[in-house]
Amino acid sequence: MEKPKNNSLVLELTIISAESLSLTKTRPVKKNVFVIIKTDSNNSQTTTMDTENGSYPSWNQKFLTEMSMHAKFFTLEVHCNNFSGDRVVGSARVPVSDFSNGYLPSDYLHFLSYRLRDRYGERNGIINLSVKVKSSSNIANNSISSIPTTYSLKTNGWNYGATMGQNVTHGVAIGVPIRNRY
Repeated sequence: MEKPKNNSLVLELTIISAESLSLTKTRPVKKNVFVIIKTDSNNSQTTTMDTENGSYPSWNQKFLTEMSMHAKFFTLEVHCNNFSGDRVVGSARVPVSDFSNGYLPSDYLHFLSYRLRDRYGERNGIINLSVKVKSSSNIANNSISSIPTTYSLKTNGWNYGATMGQNVTHGVAIGVPIRNRY
């Protein structure tokens, strides 16, 4: 990753898992599921393919990505690669306002879940992720070239960040359901 531009945000995204994925209403996803993260039309990154967990894939894969400061959302597309080729199982738009506001400190880790929609706008599973907006001082202190663009966290369960009650201040959970047809 290059040095971030002045008009961009650096996001640390962790694609954790997905739930209840299906190809049709009666046919669940069997294997070969991956996620494409699109922060704009020219910037995308892809997770590794989960070949074992079917309708409940797990990646726990971390990405550092740049995003325009004026962007309103980024898109997550869950794909399945099967005998008929690459197919979009569902997608979700993640609003920047869900993790970037003036109420929480920079470098605050947000755990988020979003409903996936298929190409017809029907519900098709849930995707779980975490987002952290990296502060400019944190980026300046670390050499950007030494930070890997992707790496995986191999843990069992939801063992991320600080343990509840230990040096945790302002522990706020935010979740606002939005009905949106796009």
